[in-house]
Amino acid sequence: MKKKKIVTGLLTVVLTFNTFISFPSADEFVDIYEERASENISKGVIHEKVLKFTNEGWLNINVMRINLEDKYTSLEVLTNANGISRGDSLTNLTSKNESSDKIIGAINGDFFDTNAMSTIGSIVNNGELVTSSKALPEFASFNIDNNNIPFIDYWSTNKLTLRNNNNDSVLNIAHKNKSYVGNSVILLDKNWGDFSFGNEKHGNIVEMVILNNRVVDIRNNQKAVEIPEDGFVIAATGSSKDYILNNFSVNDSIALEVSSDPDYEKLSLAIGGGAVILKDGKIPDEFSLKVPGRNPRTSIGISKDKKEIILMTIDGRTSSYIGVTQKELAEILIDLGAYDGINLDGGGSSEMVVKGLGKDNIDIANNPSDGFERSIMNGLAVLNNSPKASLKGINIQCEDDIVFLGAHRTFDLKGYDENYNPLEVNPGDGDWTVSGVEGKFIDNKFIPETTGNGTIEVSYNGKIASIDIKVIDNPIELSISPSEMTLQKNSEVPLYVEAVNDDGYKSKIEVSDLQWTIPKNIGEIEGSTFVSSDKVAAGIIKGSFNGIDSYIKVSTGYHEQILDDFERQRGEFVSYPSTIKGAFYLSYNAKKGKRSGQLSYDFTNIDSSKATYIVYNGKGLPLTEKPDKIGLWVYGDNGNSHWLRGKLIDSSGESYNITFARNVDWKGWKFVEASIPDNAVAPLNLERLYLVETEPTQEDYGQIYVDDLTAFYKPKFDGVIPDNDTVYSDKRNVESELKNENSFRFLAHGSISNLNTILDRIVTNKIASIANTMDLSLYTNNVSEKFQEKLVDTHIVGDSGYSLTTFKNSSFIKLDNSKGSIRETDYNQWIWLLNTVKDIDTKSLFVVLPNQLNFDDKLEEKLFFDTFKDLKENKNMDVWILSENSNDDFQIKAIDGIRFVNLKSYPNTSHIDIYNDLKYMVFTVNDGYVTYEIKNMYEKE
Repeated sequence: MKKKKIVTGLLTVVLTFNTFISFPSADEFVDIYEERASENISKGVIHEKVLKFTNEGWLNINVMRINLEDKYTSLEVLTNANGISRGDSLTNLTSKNESSDKIIGAINGDFFDTNAMSTIGSIVNNGELVTSSKALPEFASFNIDNNNIPFIDYWSTNKLTLRNNNNDSVLNIAHKNKSYVGNSVILLDKNWGDFSFGNEKHGNIVEMVILNNRVVDIRNNQKAVEIPEDGFVIAATGSSKDYILNNFSVNDSIALEVSSDPDYEKLSLAIGGGAVILKDGKIPDEFSLKVPGRNPRTSIGISKDKKEIILMTIDGRTSSYIGVTQKELAEILIDLGAYDGINLDGGGSSEMVVKGLGKDNIDIANNPSDGFERSIMNGLAVLNNSPKASLKGINIQCEDDIVFLGAHRTFDLKGYDENYNPLEVNPGDGDWTVSGVEGKFIDNKFIPETTGNGTIEVSYNGKIASIDIKVIDNPIELSISPSEMTLQKNSEVPLYVEAVNDDGYKSKIEVSDLQWTIPKNIGEIEGSTFVSSDKVAAGIIKGSFNGIDSYIKVSTGYHEQILDDFERQRGEFVSYPSTIKGAFYLSYNAKKGKRSGQLSYDFTNIDSSKATYIVYNGKGLPLTEKPDKIGLWVYGDNGNSHWLRGKLIDSSGESYNITFARNVDWKGWKFVEASIPDNAVAPLNLERLYLVETEPTQEDYGQIYVDDLTAFYKPKFDGVIPDNDTVYSDKRNVESELKNENSFRFLAHGSISNLNTILDRIVTNKIASIANTMDLSLYTNNVSEKFQEKLVDTHIVGDSGYSLTTFKNSSFIKLDNSKGSIRETDYNQWIWLLNTVKDIDTKSLFVVLPNQLNFDDKLEEKLFFDTFKDLKENKNMDVWILSENSNDDFQIKAIDGIRFVNLKSYPNTSHIDIYNDLKYMVFTVNDGYVTYEIKNMYEKE
């Protein structure tokens, strides 16, 4: 087995093809390919990443190994800074934590009740019981005792009692800081949040406020109360409510007793989870909590000597990542060195964040299955508490390691100390050099002068780092993003510029490397950002690089039309249902001018949808032209959260409801806007504004104020973007002579089948005769037997199976993607391919597939591309990918030096234009340099 190892600083990447870590069991997965990377992110923590390709799909495994013997490493349960009653994303839980600068990684934590917004298990931080466990037998917890020994166990009991020292009454408390208040007793302290439940949570509730072990208030069916800093609130319903009212009074002295098994006072940390999936090195026959199927997973493992904790996530539920079962999860933990293990909350909650070496910020390490971070109730963080120390190493970072001649690339420099803390490093103080290509540096900015592969190296205070680069030329396409901007006045938008060269290599272009042509009054470029002017204007910006142009349509500001300034009353009040009380009249609480409109409402005692309207007189407020948006100032009454909408009628009589604010949940003035439906046809009329509540149980009363209802119109463009009249000619599309005995030509075509007519036989005789004049011929898919009988020389048919053919100094690899992807068709192809390419040493390679490349699995697509890109870059091999094309013509596209060719199949139609529909390709191979021609079968005389 061969390994390719890349080492930069303390980051190690290993790519392996035949020997794998052994998880999961062999009867479930067949291993194809694996990448492993590891990085020290502190003295006591290593981040490992394993990307594993199997016959079933991909396993993406992220691991943090935590050395409990490292004195500077600690763990902490993360919760929302505003209380455990609220969820948040894992990145927010880390960034808003008071120790955020010390957090170097975290995973999501406990299962939680999405309706009650409470964790199932307990939380202990430094001997404090933050919340009790529900003590359900299915759910275990991960714990660390006061001697720093980790263990996994099921919480069997939680005992919370409140004794009245005045009369010896005892109140049994069900939970601490949980929301299950129905017919039970709950203790809430500051860990819960600022306020208690109140009668909004439960309609028949009593809340007893305790401060310094004394009852200071008993609140019967009242609003939520602030939880005291040095006390707590007891909330109760049902029979427990009556017990409190009958046995407790203000000024009573109380005593709180809390106990648990395991004993929380002997724990430095505890966080709830699911089933124990590994106990004393063995996988249980049954799991206490059954979470079936292959899913994204998060887990914690403990080594046999109790000196290492393993935090792990495995991705799933995507077109690439398949996830694992709980049994497979346990097998992976065993292989990683765990002796005990617990499954945590998974699915869309599975997430790991990591602060990379030398970095200042946390990044998401895995791929959450929802495509975004889910709000969770808690997480488990790893902290590096070490002091700052002397410089240990440096890393070079850049946005793109490919750079064009005529452009520059800025390199950043990150440092880290002996304890792996990030250190501030000034890149301009480094000694920067380049080898392999020529160029010059201005501080940390590199300006290339020749093309080729090179290495950037920097020396800083005796430490050295390097990064490989590629310098390219001959751009043929320039793109600027965004290509169209509609901006407010004095606003900023970052620009991204990219160019592609004639070999299909892409490179980011610094905005400052372009020459910009900007019309008057639109704005200007500042750094990598476009800043709009304070004028209403529209125009087309042109960016140019090495003779290639790209354009941006820009409009700044809006022409404004005041529809209603509310200085006089133009509408009347209407409600639904009609029994709703309210009013619309003018008010002196104005944002602009002297008056505003006040819309009051009373939604109480209405258990259905309800609304209050400002209905404009006549047909409404007229809009002759269609605006881009409509906006108005709104003064909210802080928390009613009702829906503010409008109703438009277009010229065809079609009505459209538009939304200004889904929830009016603010206090004071705020400007809100509504977009205009695309299919609304001018002229338009704004028929009404209204405040609506669709939730039947939401009942309240109040008022909002509105002012300066305004229509906004983008300025119109006077010019048009010029057509791109540049004709690109592929340098490989040329007629070439054969140069020596290793040179050869071959005909290439798509499938040739279903030959039923006389014309079919005539044409295929012609194709065969042309093919027989060449050294070989190639067909990407099915070829009829009768046609093959006409071929006298070597021919390759890419209809099924996989094989390697060598002809002179070229290799032909045949693969089968007839069922979608290579793996889906036959995963054994991948094992064969990855072994085969290691030994190929020819100068050119042609890969033949029966269908166009169309991978649903983008990771398999990347592996396919990277496999052949590696041959191109490391063996200087000319690589061509040939596949079938059912479209009307041959298609050739270069991507990173590899040319992808779609070969046209023989047209199976009774209407064939022999001069335009019948073509073939001729490839000429000269010492590894391949050229091609697209030729007509028949030429007009």
